[in-house]
Amino acid sequence: MDNTPLIFNSAKDRYPDFFEVTDFVIKTLHQWIDRTSIPAPQTVLGLVLHACNVRAYNLYRSINNLLETDHWEDAAILSRSMFELVLNLEEIQREKGKEEKRARKYLRFNYLQQFLHKEALVQYNQVTGRSTQTEPERLVRMQKLTCSLFAEFRKPKRTPEWQRSWCDKSVHRLAKDSADPMRCHHYRIIYSFFSDLSHSGPLPVMAQMLLGETQEEVDQLLNAHDDSEKDHMAVVLSLSTIWCLEILRRGSAMIPDYDMCWNFEVMKSLYKAYGVAPPPLRTGRNKGSCQQSNPGDSSKATDGLTGTPDP
Repeated sequence: MDNTPLIFNSAKDRYPDFFEVTDFVIKTLHQWIDRTSIPAPQTVLGLVLHACNVRAYNLYRSINNLLETDHWEDAAILSRSMFELVLNLEEIQREKGKEEKRARKYLRFNYLQQFLHKEALVQYNQVTGRSTQTEPERLVRMQKLTCSLFAEFRKPKRTPEWQRSWCDKSVHRLAKDSADPMRCHHYRIIYSFFSDLSHSGPLPVMAQMLLGETQEEVDQLLNAHDDSEKDHMAVVLSLSTIWCLEILRRGSAMIPDYDMCWNFEVMKSLYKAYGVAPPPLRTGRNKGSCQQSNPGDSSKATDGLTGTPDP
């Protein structure tokens, strides 16, 4: 019996076209965000947009690292964070003239989470016998301060006591309320099959343990597994790219070197990786003036902002 270990090339070696896309995105964002002097935000909305830009960039790099090493299931978990960033930004910018007010509320809710985290740590120290004599009194003060500062997020007649989100909407509701009709499809993809992965389901490991009775069956199972792995990786990669571009577009005012035409270059590369032709584009003369040839109908045939093929 041949005991020679099987050696598989990494996903980056097997699917170089896909990783040309991510390398292009990461290289550009490194120049725009890491190596460019970005003015300090002058508004709360500007602060939120800048923070979301950086968060999206960091998430994208992490997703890419996981995909390169065949950990698509872990990358799918991070892609959910990217998706929720998009939905929250859409909700903040839903009504013209109210963006600053909504950004303030979004920021306050994030501060609330920090306060609740501190409370949980103090309570944990008490339960595990690690608290000091002053911590019970400190916990009472913290709880009173939290209730006073963040009263707008309290729901005393419901469980839990605090709202689950800054706008009191679930991710599903945010997707349904989105002006982009693709968001509901995105939600179904990322919160259906991939939901088990987010809850640490061992499906990817179990899938590799499927054994056939004959060598022919083993070969068939391995080939089917490789095809499935590629499909999963492609979905995570393409959706993460779409959402990263959407976040950057919404926060483009906070990136001095941002150019909308770059988005379309990224999408052309993604179409190429999928082996399909991109829709025709109309390119203007000025920076950031690239447009789809029929922007009013873009949602009918394309996926969201940039026109990626629907995975």
